[in-house]
Parts: sequence; C-alpha cells; structure tokens
Amino acid sequence: MSSLLAHRAFRTDQKLTQVLAQQKFTFSAEVIPPRNGNDQGKVLTQIESLIQAGAQFLAVTKGAGGSLRGGSLPIAQVIKERFGIPCIAHFTCRDLNPSEVENNLMDHHYFGIRNILALRGDPPDNHTQWHAKEGGYNYAYQLIEQIRKLNSGIYLPRVGGPPIAEEREKTDFCIGAATYPEHPDSEERMRFFEIKVQAGAEFGITDMLFNADAYARFMEACQQRNIQVPVLPGTRILRSKPQALKLATKFKVSIPSSYLNQLPEKDSPDSFQRGLELFLGLTDRLKSLGAPGIHLYVISDTDGACSALKSLTNGR
Repeated sequence: MSSLLAHRAFRTDQKLTQVLAQQKFTFSAEVIPPRNGNDQGKVLTQIESLIQAGAQFLAVTKGAGGSLRGGSLPIAQVIKERFGIPCIAHFTCRDLNPSEVENNLMDHHYFGIRNILALRGDPPDNHTQWHAKEGGYNYAYQLIEQIRKLNSGIYLPRVGGPPIAEEREKTDFCIGAATYPEHPDSEERMRFFEIKVQAGAEFGITDMLFNADAYARFMEACQQRNIQVPVLPGTRILRSKPQALKLATKFKVSIPSSYLNQLPEKDSPDSFQRGLELFLGLTDRLKSLGAPGIHLYVISDTDGACSALKSLTNGR
C-alpha cells in the first residue's frame, strides 16, 4: 500500500508557462462543454480533430452567462490524460464562497490539472444586477490570490474539528487571467490586469480580438508598467461582414475597416477562404508584434478552426 501511496493517481500536466517558454509561437484552441443532457461524444470528437489539426494545447470553458454546462473538469482531465496535451481549465468563482473554491481547486489538484484560467465569471444573461455569493468574491484577482496561497501551502483556517496538518501539501497551479485590450477606460484596462498579475497571474489570454494595433498598444502599456507575463491573443475566423459586426457588438471590440471591408457581404461556401486568408494575415501581424501564440475561439466552428490550425502548422 505504501508504494501505491507514493505515486499520484493521475499524470501531472505541463505548465503553460513552460510550453510558451519552449515554443517560439504556439497554436491553441478553446472548447466549450456541451449543454447538460447533450452527447459528450461530440466534444471528444471535436477535441480529437483540433489536436490532429495541430493544436498544441487546449482550454476548456465554464458555462458562460449562467448557462447549464457542467463537465469542464472531466473534459480538461481527458484532454490531459487521454490525448496527452496540456490543458487550461477555466475556473469561475461567481457562484462560490472561499471554502467551495478551495474544495473545487483540490479536485483539480488531485487530477493533476495545473493550468487554471482564474475568472470571476459572467452573470446570467439579461441580469443587470449582479451580486457575489454571500462571503464570495467580487473580482477575479481575489480568486487568483487564493490560488497563489494554496501554491504556498496556505489553506483556509478550520473552524472546529481536527487542525490542519503542520506539513501541508502545496498545490502547483500555473495561474492565468483574462485581459481586455479594448476595455473602454484605458487606465482601468491596465490597472485591472496589473492587479491580477500582482495577485499571482502568470499569463494572460485576451478576450475576442481582431485589432492587432489594440494588442500592440496593450502590450506596450504592459511594458511601461513592468508587466512581463506572456499574453495570448484570442481570436477566430470571420466569414462575413454581418457575422463580424455581430461579434463586435457582443464582445464590445473593434474590427479595423481594413479588415471588415475585405470580408464577404454574406456567408457562403466560398466566403470561408477569404476569411481564412484574413485570419492568417492577422496571425502574422500578431506574431510580428511578439505575441507568444494564437488562441482560437472555436465556439461552433470546428471545421473552420481545424482548417486554420492546419494552415498554421503547415506554414500556410
């Protein structure tokens, strides 16, 4: 029994900071768990397709906008364990108090998950008033601070019951944070990210991004504030002007006219190739600006994401 206990039940994942340090420019993608009750086989097929197309690591979201989507942890686990590539597990604290955060993080720790994108999380759609759970966190940096403390072996104090062991096992999470290069208030946009980095964030991933100049300005401001963590730009292929305008409105981001005006007026079988060419041009520009990689938001466009990854990995 003692020899069994000396080994971990699951393989420990590679940290994203190590991946980024070893690769000049990475290709990755983000998948969404199926809605509760839907066939889990579809997302596993999607994952396999993305990896075969060239994804070097994947991220798994939590349900956005209060949607009913469980399964984020087991999907992250199967990416790491069955498919053998690193995975970033999104972790939201919107509906959790600190004790629940700690318990959930221990599940990730025992499974060998090491990369956590620490998020506050979105309120349910159409809810204008939002309040954290009683005793919970209002901001992502508070979650990041708790993860950092666990990495130092600092657990929540016990109220009653036996005391925690003196020799505490430290977690070893690599902590990521969301970044918003086009947040309307330029001071807030940098201060929010700076606070997250000071709290313990080791990498960032942008929200939906189509404007390379916005990324350049954001990274320049990071340098001015001595924020030196890598920031992955997240984007996707646009197939038509209507789709682009819809996404720009939803995510409150800009699409340069030079990009928008080259998109087809409507989606068609022929429009994808034009969208792919523009995506590859954006990727080249981001790479020239020093981006450590490109992170694809797949959503429901698995075929498009796979085509993009194949084009990137094959050197176009």
